Amino acid sequence: MMLALLFLAVGVAVAIPTSTKNLKIDADGCGQRPLARDDDVAPVIVGGRDVNPPYSWPFICSLQSTTGRHFCGGSLIRNLNGVFYFVTAAHCVSANAHESYQVVCGAHNNVLNLNNKPYAQKLSFSRVTRHPSYNSNTYANDIAILTFASQPTLTNAVQAVCIPNSNYNSGETATVIGWGTTREGGSVSNILQEASKPVVSDSACAGAYGSSFRASSMMCAGFIGVGGVDACQGDSGGPLVVRRNGVYDLVGVVSWGYGCARPDYPGVYADVLLMKSWINSVIN
Repeated sequence: MMLALLFLAVGVAVAIPTSTKNLKIDADGCGQRPLARDDDVAPVIVGGRDVNPPYSWPFICSLQSTTGRHFCGGSLIRNLNGVFYFVTAAHCVSANAHESYQVVCGAHNNVLNLNNKPYAQKLSFSRVTRHPSYNSNTYANDIAILTFASQPTLTNAVQAVCIPNSNYNSGETATVIGWGTTREGGSVSNILQEASKPVVSDSACAGAYGSSFRASSMMCAGFIGVGGVDACQGDSGGPLVVRRNGVYDLVGVVSWGYGCARPDYPGVYADVLLMKSWINSVIN
């Protein structure tokens, strides 16, 4: 399946304060998939596959230029008052250019053409907030929150993902979703893709990337030594989710990697739990 080719950093794992880690900062009812047949995906997928049934990942939206060009993904979240926000990678957006972007939510195929799309909602933004410690050279803290000019309508195909209250576990099965290229150097996919892969420990990720991996704001997922499953160009900013207690948590935001699905290099994601205090300060 998919990821953006980006580099550099240093870091060590940091302890997450319990008060922050366990704090609920989003609205009830998150992480549901009303249109999924069995509310699950295959535990292991080599490469990606078309999302089926269509519209069954209601958290993801296509981030576009105002001319309708898809360039990144992103996820819907809701604050404690039920107000929607859009989470993507900081490298996808410029801080003072909210008028340059639009988003299409409730989409499945051909996000450039909204004709005959029963659930599609096209929305604009009033503000872009990038993490204040985002580093465009190292991709540390690669996360941004966009404020909607008008709110999305909650439907079966437009829902919020949950913000996690616990850390990921090495080996935990995660799913990445997006419209990005289906092979390195290829074209973007017309149909929303999904692929599942295991979360990789910080030590294993540091073994793959050395000082370019910064455990203080990043996490990894993939099949080290095998490859074949990843995000790619056009998927940046999109969700890496894990199913816990029957709902889906947003554990990572697609950030960077060396190529796409290469055997020795898992995908690197912004670690949402480590950004939770900042997310709370923006949305609540």
